[in-house]
Amino acid sequence: MIQIKPKIEQRSNCPYCGTELNPKNVLWHGIHIVLDSKCERCGSEIIDDLRVGHGVKNYIQVNLIKEEFFAADAYKKEWLGKPLLNSLQNPQPEKLEIVKEIFKHCNRVIILNCIDHLYGHSLLKLLNAQRHLECNSDYGLVVIVPKFLRWMVPDEVAEIWTVPISLKNGQNYYPSFAEFVEEETKRFDKIYVSEAHSHPSQFDITRFTRVPKHNFENKEIKITFIWREDRLLVNRLLFRVLKKIDQQAMSLRLQNLKIQQLFEKIRLQVPEAKFAVAGLGTKTKFPEWIEDYRVESFNEKIEKEICHLYSESRLIIGLHGSNMLLPSGHAGMTIDLIDERWGNFAQDILYQESDPRMATFRYRFLPYQTSNDTLAFIAAVMVLKWSKFKSQMTADVI
Repeated sequence: MIQIKPKIEQRSNCPYCGTELNPKNVLWHGIHIVLDSKCERCGSEIIDDLRVGHGVKNYIQVNLIKEEFFAADAYKKEWLGKPLLNSLQNPQPEKLEIVKEIFKHCNRVIILNCIDHLYGHSLLKLLNAQRHLECNSDYGLVVIVPKFLRWMVPDEVAEIWTVPISLKNGQNYYPSFAEFVEEETKRFDKIYVSEAHSHPSQFDITRFTRVPKHNFENKEIKITFIWREDRLLVNRLLFRVLKKIDQQAMSLRLQNLKIQQLFEKIRLQVPEAKFAVAGLGTKTKFPEWIEDYRVESFNEKIEKEICHLYSESRLIIGLHGSNMLLPSGHAGMTIDLIDERWGNFAQDILYQESDPRMATFRYRFLPYQTSNDTLAFIAAVMVLKWSKFKSQMTADVI
């Protein structure tokens, strides 16, 4: 945690001359929390990224006057630095209608900021709440969330500030948000800001969704595929060609057919299994023996209901991405199909298993090009052999 009241703890150096910067005040940008700082030696005025959220590992500095930004490498400059500079140069005039809920009054607080421009990032930041509730109980926890995450905030927090910033606008700077937070923070004597780690390890997803995890004692075997229409289970070159000639619909039909064939091959080996698809996009149809839970958009009611489907699923299969977070957090087992994103390995999985052998069995990572024959074989082994595998590997557990 970083203290920002009564004094700002973070210390940084000027990107020009290396002198320690003097932070003057905190600016609540939105996705970023930044310090308005000045170099006493060369006079440079620097916007200094607070080392929380992405700033923990991807630290950014901006000079608004010279329109320059600084980061450790070109990728971080393009991903975070450029959008930060652009947003500060183009503040959004819209006055946000922020909803403030106070559950208990506290003089000392930790503020957890979950605003982001990607769904998975926002959700993963929110999971930091459990660590603070358990390890920092002498401080009240104030959670700042985008509207779509309000339903997942744990009950024990001190306050919730719900901000109507959509994902597509998540990197924008709203002065009305900054003004709201600055005014509200005057109520507190001492303030720390949560690091909001991008991949927290201490959490129980049921504390957030209020939906139980999969019960392996349930005799029903349900296998669910997580559908998406922007990242497909088809050859990438073919997808690009079809997109170029405006035939994306054919790609969706091919993905639909591949999923049907995969389920048919699994059904040959696991006749009692039931099958379902869930996710975003309804442009294709599935046969009646495959339950179809896909939607055109999510809301709180739908997300709660669909988490129950994940919980009922012995196995979830899907393409790598934030679409796998809640499914993997509730389902019994997961097969994650990865395209070129091997550098982001396991970042989309909410592990429910601490034993490394159990985790290796329950969470599999395969290339998206894996044949249906191989996928079906692995899926069948997972659902049919889990109980035996667990009993063998935990026979000595007292």
